[in-house]
Amino acid sequence: MKTQGHKPLLMLLILLTFAVYIAILFMNFLSSSWTLVGQDFEGLFLNNTGDVSDYFYLEITPAGWTFSIWGFIYTWQFLWLIYVAASMCRKSTMGSYLYVDPQLVPTGLFFVFIINNVLNVAWLILFDRMLIIWSMVDLFLITFSLYVAIFLTHRQLEKIAPNLVSMKSVKDIWMIRFFVQNGLAFYATWCTIASLLNTAIVLSYTIGIKQDIACTIVLGVLAGEILVWFGLDIFVFDRYTRYNFSPIIVLILALSGSLAKNWDPEKRNSIITVAILGVAVVIGLVKVILMFYRHCTRPLYSHLYTLDKI
Repeated sequence: MKTQGHKPLLMLLILLTFAVYIAILFMNFLSSSWTLVGQDFEGLFLNNTGDVSDYFYLEITPAGWTFSIWGFIYTWQFLWLIYVAASMCRKSTMGSYLYVDPQLVPTGLFFVFIINNVLNVAWLILFDRMLIIWSMVDLFLITFSLYVAIFLTHRQLEKIAPNLVSMKSVKDIWMIRFFVQNGLAFYATWCTIASLLNTAIVLSYTIGIKQDIACTIVLGVLAGEILVWFGLDIFVFDRYTRYNFSPIIVLILALSGSLAKNWDPEKRNSIITVAILGVAVVIGLVKVILMFYRHCTRPLYSHLYTLDKI
């Protein structure tokens, strides 16, 4: 079999994705702190993101500490980008560079992720200017782009898994699952919740629906999304999403943060949030139990590497 050398354009795309990501990290830092190494960037952002969130009060907004999740989100994205960049220097047992053959991450994912980063910066500016309708639209686009990215990486892994097994690179299957797929799913779940919060802001502060009713509406939507996701994850897409554990972490953290800040046994939305949190915990336990059970009783690709070891 002929080995494949470097692909300059693909290398350039990977490096460009990395550079764009570093740039959005810089922009996110500026949105929360206008000063960097003595330089004042106050003209770029008019408000602190946290202050804008406090201005548009919702009785389901999570506590401030919950938003530290962004640190984990950005770290996880950085890790999978490092993993992909490292594949430019790693060769398979066949002699080809892994980013080329079998191509661990599809080309389309890089374009989608770059678009996602641009939308991320756009949201910072729109939310900073309190353009809440446009920021809501932007957040939904961010979330959709992540869904597309997740689809692309799952489809690619299903395609290349046999090659990775034959190359005795089963460890890369696990690294793709953990770094790429779970990293993107972690990010997408938080953005799904954030887009619903932004929707509640629009319903309350633009359309004029009472704040508590707007919150009830989006909690209902979230509950529906959780049930649909769980059904599809467990019964339809198990072959692809079996090892996607990160969404449940985000759900439990976000709902716990909301209760920590807003718990009031006299309020409808507090009771609904508790109920959704309870469902999320149960779903999480079922997910983990089924993940390990199916891993032991119905391992994926077992017919391809019966005698191989990781």
